[in-house]
Amino acid sequence: METATEAPAAPLGRLPREESVARNLAELSARRTVLTAPPRLVALGTHNACNAKCVFCLEGKYPRFDLPLYRRFFEGKMGHFIRQAEKATFTGFGEVLWAPAAPIFLDYLNETIPETWKIFTTNGTPLRPPIIERLLKSRYVIQLSLHASRADLHEELTLLPGAFEQIIGSLGELCRLRRERDLGDRLHAVIVDVVTRRNVDDLPALVKMAWDMKVPELQCRYVTMFDPAHIELSCWLEPERANAAIDAAERVLGEIQARADPEEFAHFGVRLPPRFGRRDSARAESGFCADPWEMIYVEGQGPVLPCCQWGAHVGDLEKGDEIEAVWNGDFYRALRTSMASGRPHPWCAHCVKFRGYNVDRLLAHLTNRPEQQGRLLDEIARRGLADVSAYRAEVESAGQAAPR
Repeated sequence: METATEAPAAPLGRLPREESVARNLAELSARRTVLTAPPRLVALGTHNACNAKCVFCLEGKYPRFDLPLYRRFFEGKMGHFIRQAEKATFTGFGEVLWAPAAPIFLDYLNETIPETWKIFTTNGTPLRPPIIERLLKSRYVIQLSLHASRADLHEELTLLPGAFEQIIGSLGELCRLRRERDLGDRLHAVIVDVVTRRNVDDLPALVKMAWDMKVPELQCRYVTMFDPAHIELSCWLEPERANAAIDAAERVLGEIQARADPEEFAHFGVRLPPRFGRRDSARAESGFCADPWEMIYVEGQGPVLPCCQWGAHVGDLEKGDEIEAVWNGDFYRALRTSMASGRPHPWCAHCVKFRGYNVDRLLAHLTNRPEQQGRLLDEIARRGLADVSAYRAEVESAGQAAPR
């Protein structure tokens, strides 16, 4: 597949946001290859310094995000994609909400895209009164990377000494204000748990804590290995233990439901990771992912990716590529065609999002970046943890099919 950034079919419609979102959903349903509306989900790589040092993080050096960069690059290069999106995610390495000018940036978002769901990922330490005050003024989702239900485990995973109680207090205050001001349709909070061998047994307690704190959602997903240091963290090495923890978490959830008000429980969402070893007993899964139709991820330095798991750039807005040409270019058209046909690119085919039982396969737990993937397979083989020979041909073929 080639990255084509020239001659898109036709300019995308400049539509009111709700109309644009509806058209994107309709074109997804029809499995169209060439689209006439931007994606409803836009993710922006907004990097900053970080006060944590999470054990599973892929650290890197990136230009620090600020409002001038947002206006010059993101609005300048893809402003209509942002304005027409249902959701805009501000994510990346570090804590963008810790920046001194973060309140000014939130004021700007509240003024320019008030009805767009603005999603921020954070470790929770920046949730102080000046930030919370602004989160109450338009539509926001706070995805709080907590990973633990108790202080000692939180510190072990994030290397943030003494921060747990402040984070829990800030999250509790945000959820209290959400209830008191009846902001359920404008403010959402999610506890995020990256599940590793160090914290997998904490799943039941985390479910209980989320419910007791009246946090509306808990999302749990397995760690992705980017570096050899991450190998020992992966639950792929202890599938039975992971399954037992998931079973225990589901029992806690069932106990909560049995005694909860049905209306209140209906607004509590828990997403646990898939169990291992269920492929034979699972119902046949055709496999599908909507990301090629409804999502684009753009880094603040320019590179474009079709999702957060993709292993290679498919365009670069700082090098002259046009966002519309990328969105309807050869790469995206081929990605949509392959997904709609049921014969997706190998990186899609082994993803857990494509099929839940892919969790049994080692590649579902590795980054798709070819060089790092090879290093990880070499190290796993060196340690005698698994026979990786069957995976090498897949890695090679996927790399050959990646955009150039």
